[in-house]
Amino acid sequence: MLIEVIFRGLFSALNFNFVEKILLDAKEVRFNEPEITSTKDFEEMINIISSNSYFDLVINTDFLNIKGKFIPRVFINLGRNNEDVEILFFFDLKDIKESNFKMNIDYLKSWTEEFQKEYNFEYFICQPDNAGQYEYYFDTDGQGKLYSNN
Repeated sequence: MLIEVIFRGLFSALNFNFVEKILLDAKEVRFNEPEITSTKDFEEMINIISSNSYFDLVINTDFLNIKGKFIPRVFINLGRNNEDVEILFFFDLKDIKESNFKMNIDYLKSWTEEFQKEYNFEYFICQPDNAGQYEYYFDTDGQGKLYSNN
């Protein structure tokens, strides 16, 4: 099952050190806006992120380390629109490889809460790909209706 984990926060409050960690396992990095097709240097990326009130950064990974589990083929999109910042992680939930669906969700929720606190995001949500407005497993406020349906 393909899922999206989305974090939202304010540019002035965020700790962007997560970008450096993500870059370690990136196989493709590109800015769609401003249009820059290759950069993997953390300092250069932070300069671009800081100096543009709007950016759209795409990162494809061979894997993403989520609390010691290596999740293959994670698509990451980081964007800024003035003070608003959003990062999306897109991958297959079954790749967490816990013993059942609920344990995968719980494992992911634990990581999501840690990520939010460590990097100062205000909000997060975990939902299926192409979910409707009220279709989510959990968000900052707790469990969604899909959590209890599985």
